[in-house]
Amino acid sequence: MRDALSEQSGIVGHLEALVAAAMAAAPGDAPPPVAWLQVETRGRVRDLLLGWRTDITGPVTLLDWQSSPLASVFFSTPEGDDYEIEVDGRTLDGTVRGRALLEVERGVLVGVVTASAVLSRDGDGWRRVGDPPAPLLRPRPAGASRAPSPFTLDALDAEQRRAVGLPRRRALLALGEAGCGKTTVALFRIAALQARAEQGGRSFRGLVLVPVEGLQRLSTTLLARLGAKGVEVKSYERWAAVQARRAFPGLPRRESQAAPAAVTRLKRHPALREALADVAARPGRPRGATATREDLQHLFGDRVLMERVARASAGAVSPHAVGRVLEHTNVQFTDTTEASHRHVDADRLATVDGLRIDAGTPFEDAGAVDPEDYAVLFALAALRATPGDAAPSPGAYDCVVLDEAQEFAPIELALIGRALRPGGALVVAGDEGQQVDDTAYFPGWDEAMRELGAGSFEAVRLAVSYRCPPAVTALARAVLRGEGSVAPDGAAVVAWRGRTVFHVVAALVDAVRALREADPEASVAVVCRTAESAARTAALLARGEDGVRLVRGGDFSFAAGVEVTCVQEVKGLEFDHVVVPDCDAGAYPEGHEGRRALYVAMTRASHQLVLTTAATWAPALRGALQPPG
Repeated sequence: MRDALSEQSGIVGHLEALVAAAMAAAPGDAPPPVAWLQVETRGRVRDLLLGWRTDITGPVTLLDWQSSPLASVFFSTPEGDDYEIEVDGRTLDGTVRGRALLEVERGVLVGVVTASAVLSRDGDGWRRVGDPPAPLLRPRPAGASRAPSPFTLDALDAEQRRAVGLPRRRALLALGEAGCGKTTVALFRIAALQARAEQGGRSFRGLVLVPVEGLQRLSTTLLARLGAKGVEVKSYERWAAVQARRAFPGLPRRESQAAPAAVTRLKRHPALREALADVAARPGRPRGATATREDLQHLFGDRVLMERVARASAGAVSPHAVGRVLEHTNVQFTDTTEASHRHVDADRLATVDGLRIDAGTPFEDAGAVDPEDYAVLFALAALRATPGDAAPSPGAYDCVVLDEAQEFAPIELALIGRALRPGGALVVAGDEGQQVDDTAYFPGWDEAMRELGAGSFEAVRLAVSYRCPPAVTALARAVLRGEGSVAPDGAAVVAWRGRTVFHVVAALVDAVRALREADPEASVAVVCRTAESAARTAALLARGEDGVRLVRGGDFSFAAGVEVTCVQEVKGLEFDHVVVPDCDAGAYPEGHEGRRALYVAMTRASHQLVLTTAATWAPALRGALQPPG
């Protein structure tokens, strides 16, 4: 179709007049419009400007691009195509006649980008300065398929095969940067140990523990491809919950939903162990090697003990956190509204939305237990054990695999280690550079293996990255280490900074649409820093793409399409294309935590990495990008 701006001499002047009228009618501090949309409905042509608020009373109709139903047409419908949307039970339809990005400075239109040209104000006139930028996402090579690659021992390199074939009782620590095959080695080893046991007529009980649900789903799939049947694959929290309820009857079935981060930080800190010893030795404790929920109240409800933990934490646990822990514990040991009103007819306690009465209130966590409490209970029981006692055990497995081990706190590592029967095989995989949970208080690999009960072990460092293109690997290393800089190659790595969030969203929607047409089997992960950012981003992208999925709780499809998620969810996973849409200082501040999180996000890409933001580049990228986009 003919481009209205490059082929019709009066259209730029028309846009200048629209912008001038809109800016004259806007409040003094109002941001300028960012796009123009012209639609034809039933023979009537309408000009619409997209901005940061809706105003239909002024000389030019202005629509909030984030919320207006009609503004979504800009993202969903190319120029020349028909649209149809439902608004409050009514159908709005028409044809898009014009569509352009606008650049406005000091209330004056200075730049226009259409589907076929980039135009810029040059003094009093306009000139064409180039073609529109290519879509951010580049299709995979022709013939690329999502069919799984061969998953056999022959596919491993020599060092990976050596690790898999270690003697049965030798503990293995598999280390290496992202994409080196740590998870692959760990799963091959447990599958091989199971096969050896079954060939020898021995029973075999195996366990694979991971920190997140997405990696649990992937590991389950990979073990099935290896023919390993009956191996338990669990996220740590789900496994620990089952073990704790078996060992300590009477624990609530419901877990806390509103525990402050300060509570999690204190309950996972190694300094808590001093307080555990005090509670374990108190008079009136349960007989034998056991623990009860009341022990949690005695522990976390004791201000003196909690203040001692804060002092011993070397500043990791603040005095303010002590108050939050005491308050949270008090709520947990308060009866729920349903329990305190048992005498009331059940139908009078039912809510319209079906939720608990306390949901969304300060007492939401009444009668609940924290996931961090499970390891605490096992630790208390172990401290109470005497030579004649049998401390509660979290199981007796012939092989335990712990993946992404850097994400587990010392007290959790100790619990996992007790799940391995004497003479069993321990397999640990991890990378300290990929730690994204700063409440894990990772103690280093030697200490971590001691916590797991491995007096000696074989450390294998995998040096070859098989997942990411070399350009992605090089840039990710520069980000993680803060050393050197890498120039994006425009193919495997694209770094682009948009003028506003709108421009970022518009570019991503256009890129996804083009990729879907050119490479419909490609997978795209939009990886945000936090779950909240992922929810916002998914909602904005969905204004132009119906197939966008927000992924929570590891519910990845591992198939073609666009999935929006956060860094914490993608541990151990990979996708054809990875987009990091918030590469700014707010999401990834300077420091080890920000660098590690960005490294994890970047190294999920097996074909292409796209880095973008509407703000200032994150400090780690300002040093690593050459030039910084």
